[in-house]
Amino acid sequence: MSATKTWLKALALALAALALTGPARAVEADALVPGDSEALISVDVRQLLDAPLVKKYALEHLRAQLKQNNEANQAFQSLGLDPFKDVDSILLTKGAGGNDKILVVVRGRFDLDKIQKAASDFSEKNPGKLKVSKEKDLQVYEMKGEGNPAYAAFANKNTLVVTPQRAATVKAVSGGEERGTLSKEMKTALGYVRGTPSVWFAALVTEEMRKGMKNNPQAAALAPKLESVTGSVNVSDDVKLAVRVHTTDAKAAAQVKQTITQLKPLLALLAQNNEELAPLLNELLDNLKISAEKTTTSVTLDVSQQMIEKAAKKQ
Repeated sequence: MSATKTWLKALALALAALALTGPARAVEADALVPGDSEALISVDVRQLLDAPLVKKYALEHLRAQLKQNNEANQAFQSLGLDPFKDVDSILLTKGAGGNDKILVVVRGRFDLDKIQKAASDFSEKNPGKLKVSKEKDLQVYEMKGEGNPAYAAFANKNTLVVTPQRAATVKAVSGGEERGTLSKEMKTALGYVRGTPSVWFAALVTEEMRKGMKNNPQAAALAPKLESVTGSVNVSDDVKLAVRVHTTDAKAAAQVKQTITQLKPLLALLAQNNEELAPLLNELLDNLKISAEKTTTSVTLDVSQQMIEKAAKKQ
């Protein structure tokens, strides 16, 4: 077989593999996501911590920040968890009805016996910060920080659930929460987030949000045509950020693009206030791309490793 034929065969196989792979799949909601969720934020902790960029520039800083955050540090200590080793992913959901409808799902590898002992020891030494109790066979941890308390419980050795209310935590862990019944609007929003990003989010534009836009004439005209906002962050050797605003029609998407584009000169002006960082900020603005296609307005930003190195040196 000639070299040309060999090359053509390899090319054909590569194209066939690409065709079979198809477009990147949309993200899927966690099995514990409540049906009335209006906003989801997912963080692939393992992917972030394994990213070369994070290992080089951020990991030690993150460890130091955790030590300085007494409330978070005490919460992890009370449960015997090391977020840098035990945690794989964190998902935050927000449902209709205010902050009481927040639910956090932490996936990882948890030694429940070790955690129970650590929590009991911490509770005895710090009774005002952690209370351990039982709901039938379920161990419930009430964590008391500077703000409102949070209630945590383990659904199994790989799943931790945290909410602001004891009853909500027990209900979520025991299977009482409605799942698999996401609204049509949220399912559509999730369909816009594809691949395996390090961080992604999807949020519906609710009626309450639309009412809040009425004070601004330009926003008020657009409000009825806004459906959702989605986004993703991919971190490896560089950072790729994408935020998308989804509307009902192409005209509305064009208006959103125009509104966002008008902000760039203002951002450029603000960048000049810091002479040392101005060149770097201007480079970021040059990489900020705003486009509208059909009913979606996209804002993308690629931050190269070289730009991050420059920022690190400035710091």
